[in-house]
Amino acid sequence: MADFEIGDIVKAKKFGPLEHDFSGVVEKVYTNSVMISIQDYDPSDKSGVNELNGRAVIRQKDAKMVKAVPREEKDDDEEDSDEKSSKKKTKKSSKSNDK
Repeated sequence: MADFEIGDIVKAKKFGPLEHDFSGVVEKVYTNSVMISIQDYDPSDKSGVNELNGRAVIRQKDAKMVKAVPREEKDDDEEDSDEKSSKKKTKKSSKSNDK
């Protein structure tokens, strides 16, 4: 399974109201699927694309990467510091200000 990121261009197979394959840009990545903004489609599928509001959620294993956005590698140190800072943000003080 490919790792998708926002901005990747993918191809997908026809489904639902669409009678032809289409392609688009990844807008959101879920655990096992991606939401894409449909950019390139057959003109006869125009009403189907309108029905879907120009977006489709497809399984990641059914999406084929056409063009990937540049990826940024994270160091282990950066990941650890990100985790620590997010833990600090979620901690709440148990002290009350009752006087």
